[in-house]
Amino acid sequence: MKCGILIIGSLLWDDETEGRKRWRDDRLDLTNAIRVHVPIDYGRISSSRSNTFTMVLRSEGPQGTGILVPCRRDVATIDDLVAEASALWKAEAPKAKTGALGSGWGSVGVLFREGASNGGLAESWQAYFKKMGTKSLAVVGSNGYLNIPWPVTEGGAAAELDLLLATATVPEKVPPSPEAIARAMLCQTGGHENYFLNNVLHGIRTASDDEIFTIIERRSPDWISADKYRDAIAILRAAPEAA
Repeated sequence: MKCGILIIGSLLWDDETEGRKRWRDDRLDLTNAIRVHVPIDYGRISSSRSNTFTMVLRSEGPQGTGILVPCRRDVATIDDLVAEASALWKAEAPKAKTGALGSGWGSVGVLFREGASNGGLAESWQAYFKKMGTKSLAVVGSNGYLNIPWPVTEGGAAAELDLLLATATVPEKVPPSPEAIARAMLCQTGGHENYFLNNVLHGIRTASDDEIFTIIERRSPDWISADKYRDAIAILRAAPEAA
């Protein structure tokens, strides 16, 4: 079965966190990554990023754009699926134990394409998820399945994979407004605007990006003119993102 990883944040571009670049190089076919529409927004406060907001998956809501990356290896057995899922979690949380799928703040989940024959993988995955004691949270149910719609390509077609894995994190109880998201970036001084701007640069977008950027540009922080952000800022100043 053809498996892919749905990425909606720094897993795609972060080279500094231990193991992430190696994980991408070893396990992902980045040359065949595609942009897909999924419900996402900046919905989680990150204490490690000076209380700026990071991306969350939603079961429904405004469509954003994530990146769906095929895995280099096919998935034929539960061991294959667990290997991909646990490697994904290890990339998210480098200090995680071998085989872990999540923690209190996030969890890996699986989504099978409707009509795809999985040869019992769904049942085996559910058993493994429960065996590991992984908690259900956000859009990952107690069975380890993602409660999100199957991603659709920019051309409107269903993504041509048999299953996908993604990491879901716990969102704030009240979804933040674009003003709150912008204000958090404007108030920090640790360079954590890079999360939003690197997402934009790599094609990861939300329906609120233009409104967020309008508020930021009005305040004109020093980093908005930094050379390293030139390309991302140019994208934001161009025509509004089409959802």
